[in-house]
Amino acid sequence: MRDAKQQRQALLAVASGAGYAIAWPGYEQWLLAWVCFIPLLWVLDDPGLGKVRALAFSWVAGLTAHLMVYTWIIGMLRDFGHLPLPLAVLGYVLLCLAQSSLFGAWGFMTYVLSQRLRVPLVWAAPVVMVVVEWLYPALFPSYFADSQYRQLALIQSADIWGVLGIGFILTLSSAVFYQVVARVVRKRGQMPLASGITLLVLVVFDVVYGAAALSNIDDSVAVAPKKIRVGMVQTNMGIYDKTQRPSEGLRRHREQSLEVERQGAELIIWPESGYYYPIREGTTNVAGQVLGPISTPLIFGGLRVSKNERGEREVWNTAFMTDAGGNILGTYDKTYLLAFGEYLPFGDWLPWLYDLSPNTSKFNRGVHTRPLEYDGVKYGILICYEDILPGFVSKVMQSQPDVLVNITNDAWFGASREPVIHLALAIFRSIEHRRFMVRSTNTGISAFIDPAGRILGETPVFARANTVHEVAALQGRTIYSRVGDLLAWVCLAVVLYWCWPLFKTGYRRIRRLPEQLTNPREPAPSSGLDDPDASSQAPSSRPGLRRPRRARRRR
Repeated sequence: MRDAKQQRQALLAVASGAGYAIAWPGYEQWLLAWVCFIPLLWVLDDPGLGKVRALAFSWVAGLTAHLMVYTWIIGMLRDFGHLPLPLAVLGYVLLCLAQSSLFGAWGFMTYVLSQRLRVPLVWAAPVVMVVVEWLYPALFPSYFADSQYRQLALIQSADIWGVLGIGFILTLSSAVFYQVVARVVRKRGQMPLASGITLLVLVVFDVVYGAAALSNIDDSVAVAPKKIRVGMVQTNMGIYDKTQRPSEGLRRHREQSLEVERQGAELIIWPESGYYYPIREGTTNVAGQVLGPISTPLIFGGLRVSKNERGEREVWNTAFMTDAGGNILGTYDKTYLLAFGEYLPFGDWLPWLYDLSPNTSKFNRGVHTRPLEYDGVKYGILICYEDILPGFVSKVMQSQPDVLVNITNDAWFGASREPVIHLALAIFRSIEHRRFMVRSTNTGISAFIDPAGRILGETPVFARANTVHEVAALQGRTIYSRVGDLLAWVCLAVVLYWCWPLFKTGYRRIRRLPEQLTNPREPAPSSGLDDPDASSQAPSSRPGLRRPRRARRRR
């Protein structure tokens, strides 16, 4: 009977994970995100479940979701890691296990708060979701709100509370609907009136605010004093193509750049490592080396190289900006390097690890986030997956760039859902800071994203393509750019307040520990039932005990 119950609970956890995944970019069933946690909350709302099983079933839900979304990892490990299929599958499963531990942490904390500390489940679930999404480390960070990337009216409030606020609303939705189900089916608890009203108010606010924001953004773009016609070229040069045929890559970039020049481009952008020959430290002009016949200012990705004091070659993944004459106006070196792609963890201490993974680059980290500037316009540069990191983009925005530029290379992941996912995650950075973002990629998807999160000028995947669009140089700071993840700090404070009884009990136990060690209590007197020698000992011989008086026997 118990095994059957646990099997049902496991199936419910799998159902939640599958619902979460199908709502994700690439599957596009975004409505499921509003109810996907109902089955898992049914499992967690069981006092007899226990903390270990709460953790396990929540982890199962997360593993299901990640296994469905991260299938592209297998191809990446096979094609570029040169791993045989069994090891590629193993690496894929291990990565999914690690990433899905976030779900485990969320379910564990939600269970402890609701079942042990009597916090209402309907509030514990969304508050904890904000905290774990904010704090939990992940190789590929993502957020619950990313599932709503095409629902423009619903996600405009990201400029107030970021993606975490939208994730709070989505999780609260599942919790409210579950509470209704629990009341009707399980006859447990009350109807969620307060939380239901809160959810309704937040959704109405989101929609009304979103509609007003969309109109205001369009007006701001229309009256922007400076607009730039930007051209992007996508040469469809994959990982091996660009490394084995750098001259062909240069020829294609020049050829397609001349095409967008004729379309009136005032600035041309090439993708990450679009120019694959090294550029030595101290180079000031690359007209002949890079631009050739191009006579338009250029932002391009390349490899900056130098030698350290020991004579060792050092390499940076760099964005260069030049004027029309090829003069280098500034550079930005990638700061957040991708583990196993651009460096190996512990590789500096164990250099032989690079022999095991010959296709892993060994880049140095950048040391600044200053924008690149031309003709009075500042361009905040994001290389590769830096555009999916809210905290890092907020750091870039401290210099108040007018336009965000993301140069990236998604060819690592093949013809999979990954390019769609990457684009979807980048959208929220444009909304959070109300800036145009120009995304230039080697093999797609290249696109322009406007400050409202609309995708403009989108290119196909694995095809040569050009795209030209006008972007506005915008200024100003949003509420989110000023206060950052304030909502996360508030939710963390609430969780700590809820957990105070646990901290208090633990503190008392720690304070009593020295006293217990120095003054151990005397053992309690034995009853004689479990002491074999007690029956032979007379009661009167024990200190402090008297022989009971015998009642006189009446004759």
